[in-house]
Amino acid sequence: MKANSFFALLTGLAAGAVLGLLFAPESGEKSREKIKKAADDCLSKVRAKWEAEEEEEEEEEEETETQEPENE
Repeated sequence: MKANSFFALLTGLAAGAVLGLLFAPESGEKSREKIKKAADDCLSKVRAKWEAEEEEEEEEEEETETQEPENE
């Protein structure tokens, strides 16, 4: 549920940014540049969050493996 809330927040922020840029009184070229930059920034943040979550899961798995007694 935590991840769903995070992605919902990112989606809302991205949609708000795009709408704000579209209604801003600038040329189309400048608006497209801003939209591209905002999308790239958002994608970078999502990738960083995704990688951090994967690393955290791997660390938890390693901790679990070292804590479990071996049954041989």
